[in-house]
Amino acid sequence: MKFRYIILIVAIFGANVSAWGGERLRVATEGAYPPFNFIDNNGQVAGFDVDIAKALCNTLKAECEIVAVPWDRLLTDLDAGRYDMIVASMAQTPERMQFAEFTDPYYRTLHAFIARSNSGVTKVTPATAHGKILTTQRDTIQATYLQQHYRESATLKLTDTMPAAFDALAAGEADFVLADCLLSYSFIRHDAKNNLEIIGQPIPDDEMSSLSHIQVRKGNLQLLDAINRALSEIKHDGTYGQISAKYFPFDIR
Repeated sequence: MKFRYIILIVAIFGANVSAWGGERLRVATEGAYPPFNFIDNNGQVAGFDVDIAKALCNTLKAECEIVAVPWDRLLTDLDAGRYDMIVASMAQTPERMQFAEFTDPYYRTLHAFIARSNSGVTKVTPATAHGKILTTQRDTIQATYLQQHYRESATLKLTDTMPAAFDALAAGEADFVLADCLLSYSFIRHDAKNNLEIIGQPIPDDEMSSLSHIQVRKGNLQLLDAINRALSEIKHDGTYGQISAKYFPFDIR
């Protein structure tokens, strides 16, 4: 009886990961959120999110077809069945949960304001931002935060992508960008000539979610469970740490 019980356990838990063996999983990411997802010099989609997606597909023994999709189409196209999952650094909100199932979080990052180093501001508040131009990517939790807290005191300039928001800051077309700290670290490090810096303390976790999740179509609980198991596996076997070290000087899980 014990032998049969062990076989049953292996069959139940192993099936969730191996059920996708040989199948092709269509994965969408944005392609405009470096270093998490971007288009490289060869015109290929790359980045932390892309490497995580490939590692998950490898664990699931599935082929991985990764495509870049504009941010504002990710959830609607997933809901329409154009792909199987989204790996694009997306936070969970009640509105988004109407379109998709969300996995366990696969990394965390706080959010902060970024400005040019000569801004003269040490903390961004509705008072210190009065009359200023604040920017971030539209249809994001950062945009929602700005609309909730700053639309009465500042001008909001929402862009199609986060790099476009940083371009506006560097060009003097905006005074502050609200972005996640890991992405900001990448821009500050690679664009040192623009003299950008984080202003004040990051926004508390209870005001803006610090967790990013993977999405599958609403009701696709079999794939959701398989991804969660695969995510746990790559975190424990060292794969996740290797990917994280490729992009960041610390573990971001």
